[in-house]
Amino acid sequence: MDIIRILKDYPLCHRCFGRLYGKLLHTSNYERGKSIKMAKAMELESKLYSLMEKYDNNNDMNKDNDDAADADPNLDSHNNNEEKDIVKKLLKIKEDLYYIRRSGLLEIKGISEEEYPINESIEKNCPWCRSIFNEKNLKEILERVLCLLKDYQYDTFLVGTILPKDIKKLEDEIKTPYMESIRQEFNRVMGRLLLENIAKIVDKQNPDIVIKINPYNKKIELQVNSIFIKGRYRKLIRGIPQTKWPCNHCRGKGCERCNYTGKRYNTSVEEIIAEPFMEVFKGKDESFHGAGREDIDVRMLGKGRPFVLQIKEPKIRKANLEEIKEKINRSGNVEVLNLEYGNKGDVVFFKNEPHRKTYLAVVECEEELSDEELLKVVEKLKNSTINQRTPLRVAHRRADLIRVRKVYDVKVNRIDAKTFELNIHCDGGLYIKELISGDENRTSPSVSEILNKKCKCKTLDVLEVHD
Repeated sequence: MDIIRILKDYPLCHRCFGRLYGKLLHTSNYERGKSIKMAKAMELESKLYSLMEKYDNNNDMNKDNDDAADADPNLDSHNNNEEKDIVKKLLKIKEDLYYIRRSGLLEIKGISEEEYPINESIEKNCPWCRSIFNEKNLKEILERVLCLLKDYQYDTFLVGTILPKDIKKLEDEIKTPYMESIRQEFNRVMGRLLLENIAKIVDKQNPDIVIKINPYNKKIELQVNSIFIKGRYRKLIRGIPQTKWPCNHCRGKGCERCNYTGKRYNTSVEEIIAEPFMEVFKGKDESFHGAGREDIDVRMLGKGRPFVLQIKEPKIRKANLEEIKEKINRSGNVEVLNLEYGNKGDVVFFKNEPHRKTYLAVVECEEELSDEELLKVVEKLKNSTINQRTPLRVAHRRADLIRVRKVYDVKVNRIDAKTFELNIHCDGGLYIKELISGDENRTSPSVSEILNKKCKCKTLDVLEVHD
């Protein structure tokens, strides 16, 4: 621990010097830093007084030996060299004591203000903290934080300190194995001050709000974390997409073709669900995450499709979900059910967890069908493995892959000579329209291939998204 080398290059105040060894002893950084400096100063002062005593004794002896020195020049030279060596050591110790005193240890007696004047403010001169722990500075930051927080509803918070680049660089230069960053100490200090002023809880894992503070320039930013609402939705009509669809021509900027809405379709499942939530929670933006998606012309029925609505930077975090549900359901186009608060992990789960699905398709063929042919469709598709190349209709936005999916169960119900209902229970990710048409032999087996007749999907509904 080269205390003097550190204090020579960096006149750290007691608090900052103690932070260099913050992981040692259970005490405050201030007490730790001052104690280390005092121990070193006591060691140096004891050496100083010992050398001063030796210097005085040598002077007395030199006076007594003046006659002998006249007779022996070598003795005089020896005495002078020894005296110079003592003076050199004295000056070095005083210089070291000055570095400690300059850093705030004013109890040092071995040097005087006249010999080693200190003109700078000790606190402001500290290159690490630059007086950010000054009571006035802390009070000003606290008041500004409280002013920003009053616009938000929250239960938990966390303080995060932003350090300037030069402070980070300094920490790298003076780092010890036992050091804690000034970021950690400021987080603690400001966290305690906030706890004294707000009846909230510190949450280090998932806080409602992270208060980001640069204590050096007093810039404050609130990171208001998203809230997540999960549930299921039913899409009762055809003709609306799941999510907002920007105008193809203007890419969402607004033009004549889209009547300056920036949208290809007037509304979507996302907008119908999100707008009432945004109105209540006063969010800045939102993201809609569904467990898969249905085509625009496909209804989503049954128990509905799982979804998570992420509301970004909400000012309100608690609301009556039942009332919001009733408002959404009055639209007549979309219904929601099983609403509850979720978390970020639900988004990952819904996106990555495979879901089996049950579909009901109305299939129309160019030629009439016999009962035997309908049974053949069931026999060939039930428990079959489907090799499906990316459909032509989505090839412009999907990777050109061959997907392997499983069909578990199939049921048919005749409507007329050329038309029948096809109930399919299968893996998620299977394109049902192409399972029927064959998509120019890109899907095999398909209904068209099995019947050797041209067939198409007339209408399609998702009956169930299985857990």
